[in-house]
Amino acid sequence: MVEEAFGGEVLGELKIGVTCRHGLEGGAAEWADVLWIGPAEEWEEIKSTYSETRGGIIEVDVLGRRVSILLTTVSEMPDACQSARMPAMPELEASISTAPELSPGRLAALTSRFVSIRSVNGEHSERDLAVEIAGEFDAAGIETALIGDPDRPSLGARVGEEPRVVLNGHLDTVPVDDGAEWEFDPFSGVIDGGAVHGRGSCDMKGGLAIQVAVAQWLASLGAADGLVLHFAMGEERGEPGTEDLLAAGFVAPMGVVLEPTDLQLGIAQRGLVTLHITITGRGGHASRPALARNPIPALRSVLAVIGQLDTDSVGSHPLLGSAQWTPTMIHSGVIPSMVPGSCEMHVDRRMIPGETIDGVVATLSSALAHTETGADIQVEVAEEEGIYEPAEVDADCATVARMRQAIESQGQEVRLFGTPYSSDIRHLINSAGIEAVTYGPGHASELHARDEHVMIDDLTDAARVVAAFVLRATSER
Repeated sequence: MVEEAFGGEVLGELKIGVTCRHGLEGGAAEWADVLWIGPAEEWEEIKSTYSETRGGIIEVDVLGRRVSILLTTVSEMPDACQSARMPAMPELEASISTAPELSPGRLAALTSRFVSIRSVNGEHSERDLAVEIAGEFDAAGIETALIGDPDRPSLGARVGEEPRVVLNGHLDTVPVDDGAEWEFDPFSGVIDGGAVHGRGSCDMKGGLAIQVAVAQWLASLGAADGLVLHFAMGEERGEPGTEDLLAAGFVAPMGVVLEPTDLQLGIAQRGLVTLHITITGRGGHASRPALARNPIPALRSVLAVIGQLDTDSVGSHPLLGSAQWTPTMIHSGVIPSMVPGSCEMHVDRRMIPGETIDGVVATLSSALAHTETGADIQVEVAEEEGIYEPAEVDADCATVARMRQAIESQGQEVRLFGTPYSSDIRHLINSAGIEAVTYGPGHASELHARDEHVMIDDLTDAARVVAAFVLRATSER
């Protein structure tokens, strides 16, 4: 039955728009907002091509004439009409709050299951979790591929032929160093008190659950054409999971990294480089320290220099504040009765956009060279800890604008901020040129913390925003 039909001339071309609903053999189908624009002669060709097929009838007015088109399956429809097999945009957005795939129970269950699959960086491979997620997509008919090291793969997924949006998350977690003190077993995925508990629940298996749920919902509607998904290995140690996915062609113009942001919209992030400082002395017996050269006293001067650099950090970012220098590890000595031959220190250096790794190393090396310790002090980048460059996008860019719309459409407040931590978004922005933001459930206080958890309400709110964003972005051509 035709519910609405209209036609008219647009810029010298024939424009035909139809909203219709009719039944086909084997079940009912709903199509809405059919739109075709082209010269009148092309319309005649399309009309003749489909006039002999079997199935339901679509009737339209073409410049005052009633035209009937017979269609059987979506695959036989003109490309411009295929997008009409789903409900109209307002109806789709309204259905977000009732979609079973995006329900609190479904999101909590997925998160809990993912937490129970151990993927601690340095202790477990990410493969089991990648395979589990691939199984979820296989059931929904979503294309997947394991990328990179077969023993520690990343998972890429793709829906449709014209990528518009990439959702990025990482499979690995940090270790548990005080498991006996947790309220719940860190890998039980307990659901209690309106939250999912366990290592990785917040960082960021809740985000992974949202990626899976949003993709499955959109795929069930036939509305996810242009969606790309990243499930990267090794993010916690700066390993190349996201880089491998990008190199394999899992790219799109816009992106969202679902790291925890407390439902704030992250448009900038600090960078991170770990600096390794070595103070070299000369070892000896502790009973005759004058015959040795103890490097430990030089630590006072090194710490003073780092403290002064932190205080005097030049420049500030409106969302990220100033750069930071934080000593995090010190190691020296073999046994208590020996003067050590060296002393080592690691410094966590948080960068803001505009700073470079080379510049950071040069600044510290120059400052240490002017101390009066007389010690041999060397500064190196601890590359094994990963290098995370700072990154940001313009607050007025298209991705931010669409995310603003999505957040507001779900009745939430838009809050722009800069992420104090570092993530793989740097690869999307700096390497692949993707206009990407960070947005996800969970608070930064839960990151790497004892009794880590994510609130189910946050999972639900974030999933609805991401669904609205992806829906709009993949529907615009």
